[in-house]
Amino acid sequence: MKDYTRFSAEDFATDDDFIKWVKYAHRYPDLDVFWTNWLQAYPHRQEEVEEAKLMIRAILEEPQHIPDAEKQKAVWKDISVTLNLLAQEEKRTIPFWRKWYSKAAMVMIVLGIGWYSYRVVFVGHPAVNHHPVIAMINLEKQVNNGDVPKTIILEDGTSIVLQPHSMLRYPKHFKIDLREVYLIGEAFFEVKKDPNRPFIVHANEIVTRVLGTSFTVRNFIGEKKVMVQVKTGKVSVFKDLSKEKKKAPVKDEVDRVEGVVLMPNQQVVYERNAMKMVKSLVENPSVLVPVAKLEFEFTDEPIREVFKAIENAYGVEIVYDEEVLSNCYINASLSDVPLYDKMKLICKGIDATYEIIDSHIIVYGKGCSTR
Repeated sequence: MKDYTRFSAEDFATDDDFIKWVKYAHRYPDLDVFWTNWLQAYPHRQEEVEEAKLMIRAILEEPQHIPDAEKQKAVWKDISVTLNLLAQEEKRTIPFWRKWYSKAAMVMIVLGIGWYSYRVVFVGHPAVNHHPVIAMINLEKQVNNGDVPKTIILEDGTSIVLQPHSMLRYPKHFKIDLREVYLIGEAFFEVKKDPNRPFIVHANEIVTRVLGTSFTVRNFIGEKKVMVQVKTGKVSVFKDLSKEKKKAPVKDEVDRVEGVVLMPNQQVVYERNAMKMVKSLVENPSVLVPVAKLEFEFTDEPIREVFKAIENAYGVEIVYDEEVLSNCYINASLSDVPLYDKMKLICKGIDATYEIIDSHIIVYGKGCSTR
């Protein structure tokens, strides 16, 4: 029996069972159970495991593009630059994984796996231009192996609360026109507003783009879903289609939604198996306006005014037949009641029901008796 507790990231990345689990967990349920239980038993090894996963996905990524002659010349030039960079880097004391990535980059290019494929695997969304090797060498890394959240302050003033068993990678200095970070696990972001420099979070299949707002991203490898929830501001979330092209027929791509815009109290869940995004309200929507301005004390209040107060407080849209419910009035004290409980009590009072569709609250009712 192998003693995985002594394995380094490199050891994991060359272990047959570990490789099978990373690449084909759905085909090997026994391995999936084993590694899931093993990580729960040894959570302090999460960092090595995540690094090994990244190594495996980089090396085993299927070819997507083989450069033509002119591009190959450019690639060889970059390899020469990389060799010089590595020589300088290796004079310092740097983690093994960073040296490994840089060398892996050269191997991938030489073997013809492709510049485009490399950029997608290591850097994320293909629409953003990078010098891949320099980008990887300059990335800082924060890993939370503890049991409590860890706060990280980036150079631009953005604060990030990194949850346990999560890893964040980011450049020491952002570009003048772009701020990018890479997340495995879960983190809450409070992004410093900068209209001239979008802030982008890469979370495997999902790319989140903002200018200045607060939101949560959850992206644990092995989970079936990736989730983005917005607390304040506006967030754009896109699928990184470059990672899906080999998983779905080209004819399906036209029909798939590529991005959504989220407002406060909204979320999007990317379902990995179905490769689709589902937009909805968060489980417990929070009030968006100062408490002093709230008025949830209703005395013989028309239902339209009640719904308007809720819409303004939570930033949601309530859809209902205003004519059918025009004779409905509410008498209730709802100041300390959560949103969904408010809706339950209101609907009970007017003999109606509600459901959440997309990010809207839909109310169904037959109306109230004439007063």
